[in-house]
Amino acid sequence: MDKIAQDILFRFEARIEAIADEIADATVTEVAAYGPMTDDRLRTEVRALARHQLDTFLQATRAGTRPDATMLAAVRDRATTRARQLVPLAAMLHSFMIAQRVISAAIAREAGSGARARGAALGLTALTFDYNIAATTAMADAYVEAVQGDLADLDWARRVLIDTLLADQAAATPDLSRRAIGLGLQPDHQHVVALVRFPATAPDDAWMNSQHRLVHALARSTTRTERQTFVVNLGTELLAVLDADRPGRPRAVLHRTAAQLLRTQTAPLQAGIGTPFTGITRLRDSYHTARRALRHTTPERPILQAPDDLRLFDELTASRSDDADQLIPPALREALADPQLRQTLQAWIDHDLNIAATAKALCLHPNSVRYRLRRITQLTGHNPHHITDLLELHSAARLLTQALS
Repeated sequence: MDKIAQDILFRFEARIEAIADEIADATVTEVAAYGPMTDDRLRTEVRALARHQLDTFLQATRAGTRPDATMLAAVRDRATTRARQLVPLAAMLHSFMIAQRVISAAIAREAGSGARARGAALGLTALTFDYNIAATTAMADAYVEAVQGDLADLDWARRVLIDTLLADQAAATPDLSRRAIGLGLQPDHQHVVALVRFPATAPDDAWMNSQHRLVHALARSTTRTERQTFVVNLGTELLAVLDADRPGRPRAVLHRTAAQLLRTQTAPLQAGIGTPFTGITRLRDSYHTARRALRHTTPERPILQAPDDLRLFDELTASRSDDADQLIPPALREALADPQLRQTLQAWIDHDLNIAATAKALCLHPNSVRYRLRRITQLTGHNPHHITDLLELHSAARLLTQALS
């Protein structure tokens, strides 16, 4: 290396702290994937890596060699960390290109306007590309290795995160926020929790494969990769975190997902969608409203979103304890134990107390419906034509149905 190039590097090194700051500021500002991770530690980490890379570049350039594995160890370590945080590989490459741009501009600035100095600067810039090729190759290799090795741990890590967020005292600490971002939850985005289950009649193998199938179908419905699709197996249900940036979007996504699943299995899904939330500690609220919605799903209403789809009467009569049906008076219990009478009562309510419509729904003669309604009055002392008696009968039938199911 001639003296002019050495002088340029000397002046470059004298400004190395300012150059590291410039790389860190540009990276945090320009790389979109780093946007949600806007805590002070991010810039500190980026700057520390930039400073290390500048030292490594100077060392390799003065020695006239390519950087070896020891020199690139920090690059590999950072790539592994970013892979586990689900930072896209494109974002990592973008950050390296920013560093290349800043370093090239700094060399040109230190060279000045002289022809010989500019020629030396051009040669040094070529060396920066050689260094950057070695660094980005090491980074990409480490990133891919981490992704392949980390897939098996992703489900476990997300389950631990969900357990933490559902705890009563969950607080949005910087560590928890960064872990959430790394696992696919953006604290500044609006999400909803959806709880999904398959009927008990589903074959065993359908439930065993349900998480994989749901992830695959959700990924297709949201145009995301399966790795980016946030689904956790809670044992009896699957918890999915969906974007809620537009009204009705989670419901539409789940309907498309349900339609895809029906192509490969006969058991339809049922899902409860919670209220939208922003900020990871509010996930717990969305989870509880999703559970409330799931409790009221039926084959006829398989996907419900709280609170819009929930009926107040359904919520008030939802059994929350094993002995809630003991509130039913004995006469009502004995009469409504007859499924035929319960079915008639429900059809009577569903068809707005209209004899003809109720008879048509039950495939009965209207006189048969009248007979059954009189029978209910005789056995219970409650007349289904009177609103207060009907509410009592309806509540008792709902609690009894839940107890028998």
